[in-house]
Amino acid sequence: MTLLACQIFFTIAHEGSFARTAEHLHLTPSAISHAVATMEAECGFPLFTRTKAGVTMTAAAEHLLPDIQRLLACSESLDQSIARINGMEKGVLRLAVFNSACVTWLPQLLPPFEAQFPGIELQVYQGSYSDIAAWLKNGTAELGLMSNSSAQDLDFEPMYHDPLVCIAPAGYRTRRPGVVTAEELRGQNFVSQRPDTDADIQSYLKKNDLRVNASCYVNDDESTIAMVSCGQGVAIMPQLILKRYQDGSEHFQVLKLEPTASRSIGMACLDKSGLSPAARQFWQRARDYASLL
Repeated sequence: MTLLACQIFFTIAHEGSFARTAEHLHLTPSAISHAVATMEAECGFPLFTRTKAGVTMTAAAEHLLPDIQRLLACSESLDQSIARINGMEKGVLRLAVFNSACVTWLPQLLPPFEAQFPGIELQVYQGSYSDIAAWLKNGTAELGLMSNSSAQDLDFEPMYHDPLVCIAPAGYRTRRPGVVTAEELRGQNFVSQRPDTDADIQSYLKKNDLRVNASCYVNDDESTIAMVSCGQGVAIMPQLILKRYQDGSEHFQVLKLEPTASRSIGMACLDKSGLSPAARQFWQRARDYASLL
């Protein structure tokens, strides 16, 4: 299978359409159809199923996708290395990030990086920790900002210590001002996110035997803050996202947890020694930025 065929395979899998793939790769629809027919003949099995709703991968194609993504990532890294030797910087860097890092870190990291390396196309994928780990392993992303608790066998460098805190409606009262204990949180109504959204919070709940009593389930930090602010319950969340509210809010309060807990945020990849030049540059910039926080 040629490198172009791999690129066509990957783009069809991502776009779910032969027509959009042709447009994206600046090829004719007939060229895409011919390439797919050639790939299927070489493999000896069908790769895509055509329906009125679009194009989907067969089970066999899904099995091939991670290897094709890794091959394309290696090709991208090689192209970047050659460009760097020639005194140029060009290529694609795919980043996977969780919500609060997307909101707080990336606005500080992306503009100066793009200004210095205008030839590098940055692609950002936002998701949960489990999404990020999967994207790094299957080649969708080269770098991931995530928590150490979900890094598992990935190559991970901790960069920032982020305390967990409790946010509560403005009128919520605790025994000691500014502090809430795990015992006080038992039986309280919680605003909850998906279990895979933040493994560190789930670990804190389990460690302190806090069985969540929730009727409000959301998918992101901003929604959590909004629901707490309007009195739907309390929530445990990392402090990072709350830096945006450093001037305070009349609708919610931030309480220290007792016992305390935190998460370790950092950069992850499959193998740091195999990073592209652009990825190594971004990794260093993230490290420098975190050291100033």
